[in-house]
Amino acid sequence: MNLIVLVSIIVAFLIGGIPFGYLLVKKYKKLDIRKIGSGNIGSTNVRRAAGAALSKITQGLDILKGVIPVAAVLVLSRHIRIGIEESMLWSATAFAAILGHDFTPYLGFRGGKGVNTTIGAFLLLAPIPVLGGISIFYLLGLVTPIVSIRSLALGISIPILATLLKMPEAIILASCLASLMLFLRHYDNIKRLFSGTELRP
Repeated sequence: MNLIVLVSIIVAFLIGGIPFGYLLVKKYKKLDIRKIGSGNIGSTNVRRAAGAALSKITQGLDILKGVIPVAAVLVLSRHIRIGIEESMLWSATAFAAILGHDFTPYLGFRGGKGVNTTIGAFLLLAPIPVLGGISIFYLLGLVTPIVSIRSLALGISIPILATLLKMPEAIILASCLASLMLFLRHYDNIKRLFSGTELRP
């Protein structure tokens, strides 16, 4: 692994790890979001802890955590010879940002579920699959208010659409890994869904 790739992955992980939900709730509500609701630091639990306004801000910032590192390597790869297939660098950076959110080093590697950061990470790499996933998320809102169901549908739709659109293999692989990670991070939600005790927004 060359230096450019290594630095890109590390920086993406550190940016992705910024726990905006935790920081916003701590600053404005003087609460530890990890002790509220699901204990998650993402926008859905921020809504439970601090209301819609902070939830929307958290959502936007968590999306940006995925967009910014990928945008940076997209620009970088146009000006510097990186030594590997460009789509591999882009995809590795995207997945690193998601891992940073899921396992933030700033909170003892206890992070969120990665839905918004996944959206941001693939927004520039696979815009049509991401927009398709978002559309499915909101369409399912007509059927169920349970965010975890809709998030899982969004997560699985991105690699499916990326495959159908014959996108670069590295992007398809990274989106599959992101989808798998999203399911793993929703393990407790899935158990609650089967037991009928899943939390609502």
